[in-house]
Amino acid sequence: MKKVVVFVLSLFIFNFVNAESDKALFSKCVDGDTAYFLVNENEIKVRFLAIDTPESVSTNVSEQPFGKEASDYTCNKISNANEIVLEYEKNKTDKYGRTLAWVWVDGSLLQEELIKNGYGQVAYIYGKYKYTDSLCKVQKYAINNLLNVWSNTTYEEGYCKNKDVENTENNIIYDNIDSVNTDEKTKETLDKLDKVSDKIDDVMNSPKFENVLLYVILIGSVVSLIFKETKKKK
Repeated sequence: MKKVVVFVLSLFIFNFVNAESDKALFSKCVDGDTAYFLVNENEIKVRFLAIDTPESVSTNVSEQPFGKEASDYTCNKISNANEIVLEYEKNKTDKYGRTLAWVWVDGSLLQEELIKNGYGQVAYIYGKYKYTDSLCKVQKYAINNLLNVWSNTTYEEGYCKNKDVENTENNIIYDNIDSVNTDEKTKETLDKLDKVSDKIDDVMNSPKFENVLLYVILIGSVVSLIFKETKKKK
């Protein structure tokens, strides 16, 4: 009975605990739109979603204007971060095997900071990404103020050129990202399920517990309590 209870509760609870984002630790810098992070002690190479910064380290092209500045900006942000969260879209990797992610640094979206300060442009959009309209809006700000790459008036605007974003609401809000699913959080949830199943076993083995309806109500109450506790930890 205990295994059945744990299985049923696990199915219910893991509908709310997803893997759409991960906590990460800084590993090493690459350039303005690429870096290495540690996720669950595994090092991964992350290409920042939806932006392109000038080249600073590529072997195929020479260093581009503001490439070093963009790289330094990114490296300073991620190497000094207290908290880094990687948020994913539907396609989690590119054809080169790099992880594609929105990079949240201490509650701010790094892509937004880079674009707003004129260290790159919105690019490589291969689907309906969550924050592209908001990024286009801050890109307009950088263009209008001739910030960094946009100080060169021949710099191509690309993806955002024909988008009307004047009335776009900024949806880049840290509190809206999906729940962070880490090995530690998963372990805590499973430990909690194990304790709950022990309590249910004690009740089920009691001769006084004969009403099936009460059993169903008990299960529902326990699941509700665990879900509330899980939401509090987000």
